[in-house]
Amino acid sequence: MTPRCCDLHMHSTHSDGTMTPRELVLLAKESGLSAVALTDHDTTSGMAEMQEAGRELGVRVLSGVEISVDYAGKTVHMLGYCFDTAGEHLQNALDELVRGRTERNHEIVRKLQGHGIDICYDEVVAESGGKVVGRPHFAAVLLRKGAVENWQQAFDEYLASGAKAYVDRLKFSPEDSVRMIRDAGGVAVLAHPKFVRLQEGEQIVDVVERLVEAGLGGIECWYSMHSPDETNYYLEIARRFNLVVTGGSDFHGGVKPDISMGTGQGSLCVPLSCADAIEAAAKSGGSRP
Repeated sequence: MTPRCCDLHMHSTHSDGTMTPRELVLLAKESGLSAVALTDHDTTSGMAEMQEAGRELGVRVLSGVEISVDYAGKTVHMLGYCFDTAGEHLQNALDELVRGRTERNHEIVRKLQGHGIDICYDEVVAESGGKVVGRPHFAAVLLRKGAVENWQQAFDEYLASGAKAYVDRLKFSPEDSVRMIRDAGGVAVLAHPKFVRLQEGEQIVDVVERLVEAGLGGIECWYSMHSPDETNYYLEIARRFNLVVTGGSDFHGGVKPDISMGTGQGSLCVPLSCADAIEAAAKSGGSRP
């Protein structure tokens, strides 16, 4: 891979990935990536390890997070970049989300038990290594116990939205998430717009326009599951609203074995200029270029 590529969307064992932050940096180094960002769900607990490994191995590491927000009853993901990880307001909000996630996880345990599965919460925590518990950790326990035959069955039957043990959780509004990221000195970016579930008659440009009014700074145009036509469409939206352009693979390790760091499903190459632009935007107060 050319060293002019970066990957600004990946997850570690601190949320729902299967590699530690240090392992991610090692893989990034081996893959020839010049810059990466750790975007764990609702937590920055892996950032210190990620940044230390980056300094040691000569890989540029941007601070990041991915926040699940509620948009008209649907989940939208907001990415935050280059913020102060010690910012009190953002960290308090993330702590609140983690508490909501914990309450949700206990309810998932109760539902699984109600379906005759012998499982306790401590087992799932142990699977997570004591980090933020996510649904992949439940899937791993179900697989180990023989309750399912594979990861896909675990999600399809028990953990995906609408499945037997699915439980929704606390989410902030998109506007609140944008403000929290900007207040911490960062840049708020709409993640993988392809997967924003739109209301009837709504277009993605309508969502972007609403978020721009709240201070949205960027849009994730390069992404593993975006087609070339979709990427070009999102690039045009970015130009229309003068937004920073970002991209990443959404690498999770073994949870998503078809997604490789840096290259996604094989052809992804996020220009290193995206990392430069997001850092420049943060320095200018999280505003658009």
